[in-house]
Amino acid sequence: MNEGKKIYIVTSGEYSGYEIERVFSTKEKAQEYLDTRGDNFRLEEYDLDEPVERKTQTYCISFEPDKKKVIGYSVTYHRNYNNLIRMSSYYFNKKQAIDIFVESDSTKRAIKIASERYGAVIANEQTMYPYLRFGVIYNFGSKKPAFFDFNTGELVLVGDQQLAVELPAFIKVKHIKEDRV
Repeated sequence: MNEGKKIYIVTSGEYSGYEIERVFSTKEKAQEYLDTRGDNFRLEEYDLDEPVERKTQTYCISFEPDKKKVIGYSVTYHRNYNNLIRMSSYYFNKKQAIDIFVESDSTKRAIKIASERYGAVIANEQTMYPYLRFGVIYNFGSKKPAFFDFNTGELVLVGDQQLAVELPAFIKVKHIKEDRV
């Protein structure tokens, strides 16, 4: 491994005119090249093979209902959505989707985790998530998709959401803070 090694890059231009002119293994070689150029050139120094810092993020992975097909994914800026599921509609194509929110350090891993959870949701839908496909929160006259806790099946109210309808006593409800990153 090249731990502690550096590379030296001679660049020119700004913004859309920014260009890498040459890359060097030593500062001396880069400086020698730079000395033959005009004032519009700069020397930049970088660590070679610097380890990639992997941060976890909350991903929303969308599946076509009743098919194990991923139809979309994105990073969400709501930290507290991890482990939630919901039925949603995509207005642009009028399709429904089951969204599964997972925390991961990569898109590929998030899709793998969500795919496993999607299988569990479908297998346990009748007993654990019976209201998933009909889950809508009436929030002061407006309809919003309901969130459910993947682990417990509880209805989850996010942020200041309030129910405007009475629920049967056997449906457990919990509130979480809407916390954006």
